[in-house]
Amino acid sequence: MGVQWGRMAADLSQADRAAAEGFDFVQAAASLVEGLDGSEVARQKGRLRSGGLPFAVCGVPLPEGVQVTQQGFNLYVWTEHVRQALRSMADMGCRKVAWSDGRARVLPVEGEVAGLKEQALQFLFVLCEAAEPLGITVLVEPLGPRRTNFLNSMAEVAEFLPRVGKDNLSSMVSLRELEAIGLPLPRFGEHRRLVGHVQLEHPDPAGGARRCPRPDDGCDYRPFIRALQAIGYAGPISLPGDADAAGLEYCRGLWKG
Repeated sequence: MGVQWGRMAADLSQADRAAAEGFDFVQAAASLVEGLDGSEVARQKGRLRSGGLPFAVCGVPLPEGVQVTQQGFNLYVWTEHVRQALRSMADMGCRKVAWSDGRARVLPVEGEVAGLKEQALQFLFVLCEAAEPLGITVLVEPLGPRRTNFLNSMAEVAEFLPRVGKDNLSSMVSLRELEAIGLPLPRFGEHRRLVGHVQLEHPDPAGGARRCPRPDDGCDYRPFIRALQAIGYAGPISLPGDADAAGLEYCRGLWKG
């Protein structure tokens, strides 16, 4: 199977339009999955049985504002929450969960942080344990310093993840984060085994909203595409929520280019 193209969705209207516009899957934001009631989960499962698009990639199921690296984070409480959420996500076609919320792993700027990093390790272990029997892989995205102060590079992620001790744990890359995480394209291949998912968006240096690549936006996306192809990447690629059929066709053309 070759590259599969998805659309990020923060609400059901974006998810519903994705199939009509030619996408292969939906990448559902954590807030979207958290907000679904039982009837909406049942509707998505029914659509999936009828050939609808899976929510193949989802955000880590933690409500906004929950901080894993905070004193008082109750791992036992959130373990059961995560297990229940992952079961529903798996029923909706989820195969990867992406930890891309930098605020959920911010470390305090003063005081001892070793225990809080261990807390993050324990959370990832619990998440992987719950995801493993469901066939779900956990992805940790390195993020630049504008978004967090912990796990800011692929090298840091590569050192941290083996400490969790789980095989269903990997990483991902976003085009807009490459400069912020200090990953030049010539060194992309050094981390090929960690690239389990890709997000392709306009690399706004100001860190604004994600935007789908367009032929007139002044950015040459071909070096990034070629770097992915050079490492043999053949997995999912997600486009932002503003992507439509024309944007999808443009990106597919870049890949075939």
